Amino acid sequence: MVPDRMLLTAKMVDAARTLVSKALLTSLDIENSTVTPSSTSQPLSEVLPQNYGSVCFVVRRPGNNNELMKKFKMWGVVKETGVDDEGLSTFYNDYFNYPLYKDEGLVLYNDFFGKRKIGLTTYNPFKLYRGYKDMSKRLNEKGLDGNMTGEGLIQGGLVIFDKEGNVRYAYEEIIGDELVIDDIVAALNDIAKDEK
Repeated sequence: MVPDRMLLTAKMVDAARTLVSKALLTSLDIENSTVTPSSTSQPLSEVLPQNYGSVCFVVRRPGNNNELMKKFKMWGVVKETGVDDEGLSTFYNDYFNYPLYKDEGLVLYNDFFGKRKIGLTTYNPFKLYRGYKDMSKRLNEKGLDGNMTGEGLIQGGLVIFDKEGNVRYAYEEIIGDELVIDDIVAALNDIAKDEK
């Protein structure tokens, strides 16, 4: 069963109706620490893989289930280039070596995810400090530096498409929380069983 947090909100359902035609994505060529956007943008409908479901990481800031993932193509979207191309290059080369695109109109960020911004989850300074320490420890254990360059307030998430290009599930980023991989795998399994 797919957890509730993976289900689309009413706003996401509305945005998904036009997402494939409205979102314009520019392919990024990343070599060494140089990021070069292609000269033309493509509608999302042309970016989605044919005959495969896909998982799109909507990245806020660049910073194992292999058998299941063979049924899905992964790709990512960023909201800006030219701000920290070295960080974007490191992200691509060291952590996320899948096709990356720039969301020219921020359609995935604004329309689909509702332009959600980082906010306080509590006003209790002790809980804030504890959350910060836990997140810092997790980043250090994974060898991540927590890149602070560029716009980092608008949150992203994960969008899961079926092989027809329909948005089926989404996972909204929660700053400081690790992705709940079991929830994502449940959504992928649900789509995979529907497509047999």
